[in-house]
Amino acid sequence: MRSKSTRKIEIQENKKMTNQKPPEIWRSTINKETIKKFWETFNFEKMIDGQAPKPIREFLDGEIKFITKHIKFNSSVLEIGCGFGRLLETLSKKSNKLVGIDFSKRMIGLAKQNLADVQNVSVHLMEADELTFEDESFDYVVCLNATLGSMINIELDVLKEMKRVCKKGGEIIIIVFSENAKNAQIENYKRIGLTDIKDDGKAVHTAEGHYIRRFTKKEVGSLFNEANLKCEIIKGCSINYIAYATKNP
Repeated sequence: MRSKSTRKIEIQENKKMTNQKPPEIWRSTINKETIKKFWETFNFEKMIDGQAPKPIREFLDGEIKFITKHIKFNSSVLEIGCGFGRLLETLSKKSNKLVGIDFSKRMIGLAKQNLADVQNVSVHLMEADELTFEDESFDYVVCLNATLGSMINIELDVLKEMKRVCKKGGEIIIIVFSENAKNAQIENYKRIGLTDIKDDGKAVHTAEGHYIRRFTKKEVGSLFNEANLKCEIIKGCSINYIAYATKNP
């Protein structure tokens, strides 16, 4: 791995060059720190349990089916936003090297507990837009479970970092909520007791600091284009998009 200070300098320089302008929908009190605080205190397992609305369960089941079928045997995989390790445990039966990163100390602690008996997995506390891995380290770099939608104002930076650490000929994969997910999101968040649930037309946010954005197919394609990646976009279920791109040699 590169030193954290070295990578931070490089990331800051790259951000100066991108000149990203936050969309109107993000002008709120929600920011990276409020989102991080939410994940340090909230029971994420509750959000995706068997009592979740049917579209949410179809999203979760469908992404496991897609990712296990899509990723080749004996490959190396990095998961961005690994949470408590749900997908890493599933992929451990197929890949020879699995690495997960998350910005939540609590989630990394849970992942280490849940994956204690899995030999080919390691997890690290790390920011998704400031990865400390060397260039071209992994065959696949994935960001699943609509996690990219919680990375407010840094989606492009994260995607560029995913591209950087992906090997030439490897794949970058993201799965996000589509524009059709609003009702399922709100129903699920009410079910688990989140409060002051608001929707600004693109994203849902709550009094507790939860924030997650939806994407149109065009927005997903534009994001990949900005990262100089040509992607395929498919619907994994009624409320998501799956986008994947090969990093050209």
